[in-house]
Amino acid sequence: MSTSSDLNRRQWLKTAAVGVAGLAVASNFATTPLAAQPGPPSGKAELSRIQGNENPYGPSPMAVAAMIKHAPRAFRYATVDDANELIGLIATGNGVAPANVVVGSGSAEILENYAKYLSASGTGEVITAAPGYLKFTDSMKKLGSKIVAVPVDKDMVHDLDAMAAKVGPATKCVYICNPNNPTGTIVDPEKLKAFCIEISKKCPVFVDEAYLECSDKFEANTMAPLVAAGHNIIVARTFSKVYGLAGQRVGYGLMSVEAAKGVMAYNEARLNLLGVMAAIASLKEKSYVAETRAKIKAERDKLCATFDELKLTYAKPQGNFVFFRTGMPIKVFQEKMLEGNVLVGRAFPPAVDWCRISIGTPAEMAPAHIALRKIFKA
Repeated sequence: MSTSSDLNRRQWLKTAAVGVAGLAVASNFATTPLAAQPGPPSGKAELSRIQGNENPYGPSPMAVAAMIKHAPRAFRYATVDDANELIGLIATGNGVAPANVVVGSGSAEILENYAKYLSASGTGEVITAAPGYLKFTDSMKKLGSKIVAVPVDKDMVHDLDAMAAKVGPATKCVYICNPNNPTGTIVDPEKLKAFCIEISKKCPVFVDEAYLECSDKFEANTMAPLVAAGHNIIVARTFSKVYGLAGQRVGYGLMSVEAAKGVMAYNEARLNLLGVMAAIASLKEKSYVAETRAKIKAERDKLCATFDELKLTYAKPQGNFVFFRTGMPIKVFQEKMLEGNVLVGRAFPPAVDWCRISIGTPAEMAPAHIALRKIFKA
């Protein structure tokens, strides 16, 4: 039998949950131009938005419960104890000391602040892959460094030999996004490990693992042990992808104690209280990542099967998205998919006729399969 207090508590939980969801949505859209968020075509149902590389399954139940629990104190800033609990969990999980961990507002803040830290000692060159993720390289470019973009190989994978050949006295850093965004490809772990150890003797190697927890074999591919071993390696990760917390903006970097102190000096934004609580809960709920990874892989495999059926070329994916060749200008493809009520990703020069499709739920992916067959069978 339910009491009046039980009902009041249930109602409060529902209200708090709506508030938390609203905060996440507001945070996500605050940095996204309205032009990039079109509505559905006239008379059609809500769009399948499979363009943002978000986790469509959302946060874990424990993470949601943590945000609801701490919502009443959302008017307060996150405390040092809150941050230290999260840092401690991250450190333990990666075999490093808490002093090796920097937490930020998404991994984007880590990339930007590491660029500031590096640039404080002068400008130079940054070696990266093309196409590749631009947050770090754009930050370095704005601060005066030259970007040396090395084309990916025929399989859309980082060409480590070609990148190593570009390293010289002016090189400030080598940036590796693994799995790469937008190609979704992953580098052979033994080759990458050897590359990182050798190149880090000459300059820092920044390994961006934002999507690695979506891959099939996370433990085998992470470069975090190299940080623990004392190599000049930086590893960045985020709670935005596999943990489903894109709207809460929590990320972290693993690096030397000296670099961590330098990067933290550039931190400007306070940590998101609800994001920190959700991140703590996410790290404690061990089964969620494995379950979510399996769901993402199932839909990723279905999408690849459709591409195979349509004889379309695509990069072998290991993230929560697939990069494939459309054979037409990206704007044309976007318009055709929008006719099918599906919103897909932008162009990634120099691959101007390739498109990145994020993995959604089965319900979100169904219209994408229909639209793809309609476009390419025609």
